[in-house]
Amino acid sequence: MLFYPLCLLKSYTWLSIWQTLEKALASPPNSRIIQLHESFQDLRQCDDTINVYLQKAKSLFDELVAAGRPIALEDLNLYIFRGLRGEFKDLVTSLSTKVQPLTYTELHSHLLTHEYLNKSSLAGTTVTVTLLPTSSSTSSAFFVQR
Repeated sequence: MLFYPLCLLKSYTWLSIWQTLEKALASPPNSRIIQLHESFQDLRQCDDTINVYLQKAKSLFDELVAAGRPIALEDLNLYIFRGLRGEFKDLVTSLSTKVQPLTYTELHSHLLTHEYLNKSSLAGTTVTVTLLPTSSSTSSAFFVQR
């Protein structure tokens, strides 16, 4: 708790003192805001599922809102698109052409559906390897994807 000598307080009104204290204690340090923005820029999906990846993004978004520095939906979309794996490239191209930015819920729905469909199509894929003898001492392999 801060204590000021009474002689210093006489020159201020109680309202101005209260506003100064409120301002000093309410706003997070600028370094925290910078760190949150850097975390957003470094956010990558890697091996995470869409649910886990988007939860990380939502957590950063909510922290910025709580700090009084919300980012625009356009920026949220861009941060999320930028960190997605390559398998989402076509979907990102399509979603980026929309006039209005997607809400978190809309983005989650599109990405989750794409992830589900992509996993479903991969689950039905079988790879057959056929080794054929050649005239040399090595063998040739043919891969067939079904």
